[in-house]
Amino acid sequence: MEPALQADGTGGRGGSPAPELSVHGTGLAPVTIASLTAGGCALLVFVSEHCPTSALALRRLGPLCQAWARAGLTAVAIFEDPLDLAIRTARRLGWTGQVAAQEPPYPASRAYRLNTVPTAVLVGRDGLVAGTVTGWDQRALAGLIAKAGAGLAVPPEAEPLTKPGCSSKAAIDPDLAAAMSGHNGGDDLEEMFERGWTDGLPVIPPTAERVEAMLGGRDGDASLGLVPPAMGEATLARVAACAVLAGCRPEYFPVVAAAAQAVLDPAFNLHGQAVTTQPAGQLVVVNGPVREAIGLNSGMGALGPGFRANLTIGRAVRLLVCLTGGAMPGAMDRSTLGHMGKLSFCIAEDEEGSPWEPLHTERGFAAGQSVVTVIGSDAPLSISDHRSRTPEDLAYVLGWAAASAWSTNWWPLAEPSVFVICPEHAQMFRDAGWTKQRLRQFMFEAVRKPARLLRRGETTPVVHAASPDELVPKWASADAIVLLVAGGEAGRYSAVLGPCTGMGSQIVSREVEPRGR
Repeated sequence: MEPALQADGTGGRGGSPAPELSVHGTGLAPVTIASLTAGGCALLVFVSEHCPTSALALRRLGPLCQAWARAGLTAVAIFEDPLDLAIRTARRLGWTGQVAAQEPPYPASRAYRLNTVPTAVLVGRDGLVAGTVTGWDQRALAGLIAKAGAGLAVPPEAEPLTKPGCSSKAAIDPDLAAAMSGHNGGDDLEEMFERGWTDGLPVIPPTAERVEAMLGGRDGDASLGLVPPAMGEATLARVAACAVLAGCRPEYFPVVAAAAQAVLDPAFNLHGQAVTTQPAGQLVVVNGPVREAIGLNSGMGALGPGFRANLTIGRAVRLLVCLTGGAMPGAMDRSTLGHMGKLSFCIAEDEEGSPWEPLHTERGFAAGQSVVTVIGSDAPLSISDHRSRTPEDLAYVLGWAAASAWSTNWWPLAEPSVFVICPEHAQMFRDAGWTKQRLRQFMFEAVRKPARLLRRGETTPVVHAASPDELVPKWASADAIVLLVAGGEAGRYSAVLGPCTGMGSQIVSREVEPRGR
């Protein structure tokens, strides 16, 4: 059908009352002719996602909608498609006006006697149809828009100036129209990027069914509190949605929920970590029976890729901070460099291979409890030592590897440095009968420097107050040294994770509640 300017969109003469709309909008209020013309004229643009000419119309008219709205012309794209597909298509094509959708048998299109999409219908503030353009016709649309008011912007005179439209679904066989109204025209993964529901990697769309399965019977309206820095509310449903987005299996959710509770504890100071220029991420350490139950890796490659539970649990926590908390890089997250732990940062401790009590029992929990502990931490620094033959030598190497943690001359550090001790290194301490406390104390006492060597560049008041030859420790106390055991059985590579400092962030632990509670 060729583009044309008609007297009205009702098949009658100009000045006929605009039929009422049977459509769904994006808000709670119904979309009516009266609401659309309350501030002036309304431009109804009937379109369909499958129609290339509809896409052309949305691209050409979309950038004008906001200026029209300020001048008293309300533009609404009325799709012959499901509302979610309509919203997605409008966003992709740059349509900035209102969006509405209608379901089969497309009563609004039938009321306006549509045969073709796109069709633009101008309705005056008096509720009467002022004119209609079918298909794409730049000059006819410019004339139609001029009727709404002098000085309104019109689409540019760019080729093609005219383009025939497509058949309206209201005018074709109902079964064919229903088939055309499916969701195949959209890309769910790209939709997540368009909505901003991602950390930069593809995510799993959080459908209602997936979120419900993730919740596992928990009350989705229950709140864990507000997520800094934007202070969005962490309902369990939102936490579950982040877990779905991250790719978690439902059995991981109790760990995700416990980690969310932990990072939202004021003592953890998530607000400070989320907006700082520091690189700190939120390290999630998991202890107890849940490690084996859900397949968390504490062995080879424990800080690396390849294990769904580790990567998706850590990612779910970070998505909660980024999406619900608004801490996206370049927005509220002002980290100068960041590090990959801000994408996902989850490790399980190798309790069975460790010569020591696990982290959660140090923090007052029973060995049989499943516990999540969160620590604000910098990126891992690998520590190679294949030559030490005594526990003293190995402890010295491990401790001094952290000498430049945070900053070369920033001594002492009050916040925790996390050492991930590999099994071969742990075995040396086991054979020598060293306890965790002995190792901590040795490292604390071994890593010291004269104050005069620390007075260049960034340093601390402690250094400035000390006499030149006074020995200043790297840590304020031995308790600032956290020891975990994890990693592959072969290879003498441990690691140290520097602290998030200067904001009083404390280590926080939470018990993992069994699924269904």
